[in-house]
Amino acid sequence: MAAALFLLVVYLVVVEIPQQEKTERAEQTAEQLFNFKSSDIETIELRYPASEIELRKSQDGKWQMTKPLKTEADQREVQSLISTVGDVRFTRVVEEQAAHLSEFGLDHPHVDITLTLPDHAERLLLGDDGPMPGTLYARKDGDPRVVLVQQWIKGSLTRTVFDFRTKMVLPIEHEKVDQVQLEFPKKIIRLDKQDGRWLFGNPVEGLADEAALTSLTLMLQNLNATTFIDPGPDRDKTIEGFKKPIVTVTTRESDNGAQKSKTARFYDDPGKDSIYVTTDPDKPIYRVAKTHMDELKPELFHYQDKHLVSVQRDAVKGIDIHTPTEQYTLSSKDNGWMLEGETRPVNPDRVKRLLEQIEKLKAFQATEKPVKNPAAVGLKPAMIEIRLTDQTRKALATLQLGSELKGMLYARGNTPLGIVLVNKDFLDEIPKKSELLKKEAPAVIPR
Repeated sequence: MAAALFLLVVYLVVVEIPQQEKTERAEQTAEQLFNFKSSDIETIELRYPASEIELRKSQDGKWQMTKPLKTEADQREVQSLISTVGDVRFTRVVEEQAAHLSEFGLDHPHVDITLTLPDHAERLLLGDDGPMPGTLYARKDGDPRVVLVQQWIKGSLTRTVFDFRTKMVLPIEHEKVDQVQLEFPKKIIRLDKQDGRWLFGNPVEGLADEAALTSLTLMLQNLNATTFIDPGPDRDKTIEGFKKPIVTVTTRESDNGAQKSKTARFYDDPGKDSIYVTTDPDKPIYRVAKTHMDELKPELFHYQDKHLVSVQRDAVKGIDIHTPTEQYTLSSKDNGWMLEGETRPVNPDRVKRLLEQIEKLKAFQATEKPVKNPAAVGLKPAMIEIRLTDQTRKALATLQLGSELKGMLYARGNTPLGIVLVNKDFLDEIPKKSELLKKEAPAVIPR
């Protein structure tokens, strides 16, 4: 074992480490093969043994695929390709004047890329593997030399039509979306963004869940296709087999007074973990992951603000608490909170915490079915009731808690949620009278 360990150390010191250092030095001292400005490139032609791809920059500066099909290109993918070509470096010159390119696999290259600029073109050929591990024969058109480049460049520059075409289904900017309409088979939900807040426009009123709407608009912005069915007979045949959409989503964006809308229709793909999406008739049918439907639920609860109580805390001057064991009232006076019927002062921090927890209380989940009989779930009369009042004893909001269900409580407040389920832990936030009162200082006995 000692002999084997010694031989391993010798191998690392004599062979492996020097080779690694040599490779690193070669990469650091490698010469750049091209020198161009990426913004000047107008067309890109890629030729592989079994395919050809052509990309052209349109007048607005956006890249389009023109061969083998015409469609918008993935802008980031194109820029990545250009950056890779521009950064190609060679570590060694193999032949100064190569007479026979076939010796290096450059007569029929594995990758043949031409970048066309306003006044000239740059062309890169990648051939067979080089004589050194991790190297590749390469040649720049117009340069008689055959050089060695790093082998990873071949993989980075070998792209497919799918790689280059845009996968984006809805070209939207989620931060500019100010309206979302979700048309389900049996209901239409409309949400509007006003003064930075999402509100329901239909079928109910009230605040929407900001987190849910952010997730929804981000999902729509990042909705990418996994496969395409391009316009033609296959697309027409697939469309004929569609039933009603699971949901039709329409977004509206506003920017400097201008408004634009985008619509996407989602269809079920039976037996698969994907969903079909259509936008415009001249666009392909997109297939997207079924997990995206987690943000597109027909239940109102998913989009509603989950808070049970909506009230201005500064306006609360009274708190009536009814529990199965106690009933008491807290009143806000000039000198702080007082417990009616008691002369001892109340701990203000405990009252503040109670109001904070009421304000933060959110529904954990909706009930499986609408509750038609509140008495059946302990809400008529309520098992626990907290009533917040103003200085005239007028009710501002009422929170009711009912019977337990699997670690949760039936509850309802003054928001449009109705009867929902909340976490049972909230009961720990309701103080007993004894917990509210400040402890009296022990009497000092004179000596």
